[in-house]
Amino acid sequence: MNQLTEGQIRAFSEDGVLLLKGLLNSEELAACFAAWDWSVNHPGPLASGLLPGTRTAFQDLCNPASLPIYDRIIHTTPLPDVASQLWSGSPVWYLYEQVFRKQGSAGRTPWHQDTSYLAVDGKHLIAFWISFESLPLGYGLEFVRGSHRQTLFNTTRFDPMDPTLPIFPSASMPKLPHIEADRSQFDIVIWATEPGDVIAFHTSTLHGGGPVDARIAERRTLTLRYFGEHAVSAERPGPAGPFYADIRNLKSGEPFRHQRFPLVRAGVSTSPDHS
Repeated sequence: MNQLTEGQIRAFSEDGVLLLKGLLNSEELAACFAAWDWSVNHPGPLASGLLPGTRTAFQDLCNPASLPIYDRIIHTTPLPDVASQLWSGSPVWYLYEQVFRKQGSAGRTPWHQDTSYLAVDGKHLIAFWISFESLPLGYGLEFVRGSHRQTLFNTTRFDPMDPTLPIFPSASMPKLPHIEADRSQFDIVIWATEPGDVIAFHTSTLHGGGPVDARIAERRTLTLRYFGEHAVSAERPGPAGPFYADIRNLKSGEPFRHQRFPLVRAGVSTSPDHS
């Protein structure tokens, strides 16, 4: 098992994001790519262009047919062990997969928070971002450090004219700040990455993706999301999340559990605190 240091655990708690250099070995990376390739070639009902109006970007997520394909990597890679360590030994459940492909001259992905789209909240939410290309600075994901502990915004609808336009028609959540308009006002962190590196981040951490261009003609990435003991059902001001039709009986604040989300690590925590 990949043992994290106390410094890494503390950094993730405080910053909401952690670079894990060389976390995946060549066999694990190949298995992740095989799953990514299957997803690209078998689009699910939620497949779309990541950026409206463009043909140079593709995404898919929560494909109901994907679980048998992803079963190996969600259990046997180091990812759930890392999540459990970051969460003080919590049990770990798998949430869903998301694949991305940017080609040609696709622009940057607007700043957003994943949690805003989801009917789940809490301390134990994590996304593992895996790139299959070498990415120099400015071409991967970037994050606002510590933003997972601050405001949850009415996140972007991915409008190319105004990246701050909200996804929900409601004023109950504040509008996103225009981070690109004045980046100096935010504590932005970004890394160059190599295949095998993994970026772990809390799904409430503000993040955005760099463009592709002549230097990086294609960016293929896989994100795997998990949750732990301190994850709860949450209400949003509009339709939230692509997989909640059969778990609507969960009340806001209740532990987020359902048979469709497989337990991948039993954990050692028995705390009743689900905050």
